[in-house]
Amino acid sequence: PTHIRLWFRFPSLIRAFRITAIMSRIGALLFLLVCGSTDAFTATPSLAQKIRSRPVATLSNEPINFSASTPSPARSTHLAASPIEVIDPSYNLALGSLALGLLFGVPGSPLKSKLSAFLGGIPLTLFGLFLAFQTTTLRFTFDDDNFSLVRSSGESTGENVVVGGENVWAYDKFVNYDLFPSRSFPILVYFKETQTPEEFWNVGPGEQANSEEAIAKGAVPGQVHFFPAIANTEDLISGFEKHSCAKIE
Repeated sequence: PTHIRLWFRFPSLIRAFRITAIMSRIGALLFLLVCGSTDAFTATPSLAQKIRSRPVATLSNEPINFSASTPSPARSTHLAASPIEVIDPSYNLALGSLALGLLFGVPGSPLKSKLSAFLGGIPLTLFGLFLAFQTTTLRFTFDDDNFSLVRSSGESTGENVVVGGENVWAYDKFVNYDLFPSRSFPILVYFKETQTPEEFWNVGPGEQANSEEAIAKGAVPGQVHFFPAIANTEDLISGFEKHSCAKIE
């Protein structure tokens, strides 16, 4: 009878339901591991609030009114926010890399083949995920004296992995900055400074950037820095200009 067949199938339905629930939880955990928490994608306002929570306090000499009524501005404690500007993140480069990676593997794509999937699709997709992670977890800031790379929480990123020292650079030590390949199509942000000890200036791309040929063409010796355009590049350039960072035209 029908009710007997349904009765024997009932345990199978229960197992299928449990398996579906477990897979849903695993998928949610993987999504959080790859993308981070939802707060990370909107970290700029909260980060600004955290940074501004380190105020420079100027206390009034007059006694504070503890009555239930609202105190007058003259009798309250005045707090001046620290002038730190946090540059908004930009996911354009990460999304572009992911789109190219998927294009090499999408069925029906003229670029799809076994060779292109391994040589182009997989590396570009992994690189796009890496850029998305970096864009989510890192921020660039400007204060009165320095340009800095910090974590999205506002904490220090520690020592520079290549030349050591904190990722904080004084504006008066800049000798050049630019966007590559162009300002309208930024992929890399470049700047050069003399704050890093001179013994490290020729490490990596610095060897060519500080060569006799480069100096003869107008280059200024210094430490070279490149990083992917994971922040709003127009705001970065505006910050460099605002703080009078040197630039070779």
